[in-house]
Amino acid sequence: MPWLSDEASQLPLIISLSVLVVGLYFRGTFLWVSVSLVLCFLLIVDRDSIVTLVVYAFTALLVIAGYRRIRMGLAPTRDDPENADPPTRGTLVVDSNNLLGLVKWDLGLFQDFITELQADGFSVHLFFDHSIQRLLKQNKLMQPTETVPMTLCRVMGMNRHQLTVSQKGHKADALLVRHADRHRLTVLSNDRFNKKRDDKFYLEAARRLSQAGLIKRVGLVDGRLTIL
Repeated sequence: MPWLSDEASQLPLIISLSVLVVGLYFRGTFLWVSVSLVLCFLLIVDRDSIVTLVVYAFTALLVIAGYRRIRMGLAPTRDDPENADPPTRGTLVVDSNNLLGLVKWDLGLFQDFITELQADGFSVHLFFDHSIQRLLKQNKLMQPTETVPMTLCRVMGMNRHQLTVSQKGHKADALLVRHADRHRLTVLSNDRFNKKRDDKFYLEAARRLSQAGLIKRVGLVDGRLTIL
């Protein structure tokens, strides 16, 4: 039957196009492997179909490129003021245990203070001593499968990159001071970071921060934490 022979003659081209579609979907190495296989296959089976295949493949590439350009055009850009992230006034490094002690370990007051800082446009990085675990357990905030950082992230509504917890048995002061000194960030704490028993390099970093006016004291005003 003539129609059967016509369909059979198109079979190599259909197979080749199917392989190319798979290569285009996965892209990268898969695309080059599929092109090589198709060319070898057609050189052996049906050389006349190579030109037709090239035309089809080129058309498909144009369609895909056009579709991707349309999608990129619809996606919000960083230059779009309506979709831009709100401006930040800088990052504040918070001596969390120090401020919690100021409010007699009232986690709610501390959370209100951090929320106000964020509402004012500041980014915050919280540093906690590992001993904060005791407060979390007393308030029944820790879940059985959670670590201290995991609980703090959940309770404070922050991601892991905004929060640092010292190792068990150690304070977070050295981590806080070195981080602030390295990035020239403002520290919120009532600690002067000048105890003589502390590490020399830590004390030098604290001195640089103090001389640059980057250590800000925090006090209680009308029962709320306030930068002085």
